[in-house]
Amino acid sequence: MHFPSPNSVAATLALNTLHSITAPPNPSNGCGNALRSGLAPGGASANFTLHSAQGGGERRYLVHLPAHFSPQNDRPAPMIIVLHAFTQTTASMEEVTGFSNADTNTDYVAVYPEGINNVWLGDPGAPNSSVIDDRPFIADLLNALDSTLCIDTSRIYTTGFSNGGGLSGLLACYPPTSSRIAAFSGVSAAYYTSGSLGYSLFEPEGCKPGNLPRRIPFLDIHGDSDSVIAYDGDNSAFDIDENGIPDPDTLAIPEWLGDWAARNGCPANVTVNTFIETGDVVNATTVLQNGTIAKTTWTCGGSSEVVTGYYVKGLGHGWPSTVPLSDEWLETFRWGPTTWNASAVLMEWFSRWSLPRGE
Repeated sequence: MHFPSPNSVAATLALNTLHSITAPPNPSNGCGNALRSGLAPGGASANFTLHSAQGGGERRYLVHLPAHFSPQNDRPAPMIIVLHAFTQTTASMEEVTGFSNADTNTDYVAVYPEGINNVWLGDPGAPNSSVIDDRPFIADLLNALDSTLCIDTSRIYTTGFSNGGGLSGLLACYPPTSSRIAAFSGVSAAYYTSGSLGYSLFEPEGCKPGNLPRRIPFLDIHGDSDSVIAYDGDNSAFDIDENGIPDPDTLAIPEWLGDWAARNGCPANVTVNTFIETGDVVNATTVLQNGTIAKTTWTCGGSSEVVTGYYVKGLGHGWPSTVPLSDEWLETFRWGPTTWNASAVLMEWFSRWSLPRGE
């Protein structure tokens, strides 16, 4: 079987990204304003701060404008909020995902918020929501970006790695952001149980996105060889400390996706299972090889892939990409480069979704 090169797969996905959304854009309030100092389409990313009264006070974030962004700041562009892992920097997350690289992305504004001490709500090592709540910070960040950049407010998306993927999930559960973000995703994401956190955030008792007039799309990518956040949620064999205490448990990925299918009213009997290898669909009975993905999708309300899971054979704890990483820890734990790029897959999937007018 012939497999296309990773670059040709990414190019095809990018083309799909450009043409999949046909609804007219919904311009933000910042359209037509002069660009902030330090920002230029296709140029270097720039750091900014904002004050979030409910989200921990002074907060930082990194912004990258893609090559196709209007220099006059007058053409609405889609936007991705990209959330780093536990203790990871925004610069590292920028490198890992490639969303600021013109070879990967020429159309989406990429914004990289920074957690306080580089940690997000939803990890057992982070302060609980009564101390620092990152969800209102992201809501305040959306307000700041709305007022300064020309964004298509119907096409805002989130993704995150590990702890950041968990926060992406929490934003889908939080009405002030679930109502403003068109689709959500996580890569090697950590959705901790109430037993691990001491209170419920990710289970149905804590995840209440509100009574929205639409379904909430969610995509998850996870490896079968993840030795930090296990696919089945049982992390008891990982990183047992000097007191004999293992890593805390997370929700099993099928449980997390099944909860979203239930929230969205997706009938369980329309689950579709396929295997995908480097962009080519192969028979579901094919023996799995390195780079093969088991893809599960839920279709509901006439829309396919509303909830989607990629279960990746041979992927450790990491962001799938064809590019070697400069961070030795990140490269080691993901088990090296893959034959495909998660960022291209995410952008293709994001391109399916936009908020309905008036939301």
